[in-house]
Amino acid sequence: MIAWWSVAFPGFGHYMLNQYFRATILTIVEVIINTLAHVNEAIVYTYCGQFELAKSILKPNWALGYIIIYFYTIWDSYRSPLIQNKMCHLAEFENERLDNIIFTSSELQYLELKSPITAAIYSFFFPTLGQLYNHRFLLGFYGGLIWLIGFYSGSFIRYIKFLSMRGYQIEN
Repeated sequence: MIAWWSVAFPGFGHYMLNQYFRATILTIVEVIINTLAHVNEAIVYTYCGQFELAKSILKPNWALGYIIIYFYTIWDSYRSPLIQNKMCHLAEFENERLDNIIFTSSELQYLELKSPITAAIYSFFFPTLGQLYNHRFLLGFYGGLIWLIGFYSGSFIRYIKFLSMRGYQIEN
């Protein structure tokens, strides 16, 4: 149920989990990137059957960032309740109070084992996604935002096209 809220609007599942800081950051980032990528406008044009117009208005550089944020929020809102349930079952099994949750002023933080290899794989697909996996949210969002701005303004896509065309003339 929590993951479905994140499917409906990224960040809302985190609000249901009382992870207010993370939810607010994810919601704001989703709205900003959605606006810059023109995703909603492209969806409306697609529903109206104007596929060429939808294709022309969509910004691929920002759409990539939107896809990453969208799927990360779904995955994280699915994973968080699983960890909470595991800790609850462990506490019930041991018949003890569960003390391995850190309460901060912004949200709950879980103490769990993390795989450095998994963080490296996530960072391979998108820089700073490994930081989000390790629950270093400020560093992850700040670094991701800086990387997206550099990616979008730095003509990275143009250089990839240049390399794939092996030196042929490229239009701007």
